[in-house]
Amino acid sequence: MAYSKRVKKELHYIFFDKDEFRKVYPKQKIQDNWREAEEGSWCYSDDNQIVQILKKGALKSRSSKKPTIYIKTLLGMKRVSEKSTLGGDPPESIHNFSGKHSKTDYKNKNITSSKRLFAKYVAYGMEITEAYRKAHPKAKSIDYIHSQTKLLLKSTKVKKLIDKEVENLLSESGITHRYLLEQSKEIIDKPDAKDGDKLRSIETLMKISGLLNAEKRTDTMAMIQEFKGFSHDKLMAFEAGAKPQSLKESNDSDL
Repeated sequence: MAYSKRVKKELHYIFFDKDEFRKVYPKQKIQDNWREAEEGSWCYSDDNQIVQILKKGALKSRSSKKPTIYIKTLLGMKRVSEKSTLGGDPPESIHNFSGKHSKTDYKNKNITSSKRLFAKYVAYGMEITEAYRKAHPKAKSIDYIHSQTKLLLKSTKVKKLIDKEVENLLSESGITHRYLLEQSKEIIDKPDAKDGDKLRSIETLMKISGLLNAEKRTDTMAMIQEFKGFSHDKLMAFEAGAKPQSLKESNDSDL
């Protein structure tokens, strides 16, 4: 069975024998010497695994006028030299020679519980400043809250969190993209449907889709409640200040 990993949203593979590789790529050439392989081509590693050269480039060297040629595969980032070896197990990271995630990588991956709560409350339809207050009970200054919410809504990661929470809510309510399309199409295709009904169906579909973009967020709960399956009691619980069950832990930490 081949090893697989996503790199920039695209799935890539390591094959452990030629027969396995040929089932997927029956006519693809395999380079014997990985040091001579070009970007995009497939080659054998030193321990006979079959990998693709995802990137081949050059790095400037302080100690030499000659640049360092390197490659990136799922087996890591390697210098192209006779002393280098390509093989073994896939590393944590293929973006540096050490094969380890940098501190910056870990820092960027960490999302505080307060940010997750903020995203959850916004997705449930809570007003932006109120969502921030709920996620940060110690915050008192309205000017500070306004400035922080602006920063949060500009954050790509926070917007993705909100998008994900909205998607989860829609899915829990049985409102998938397929459901929306089918319901809207059913109304639009009805021979006796009024033009106004058709337009409202299209408009509602567009609004629901727009909810998946934090910058275009309207009243989330109102939109979701246009469709069956979402409990009004759940909304009221949030308006009363109840926290999501999965995020009951203390979250008074700063952003």
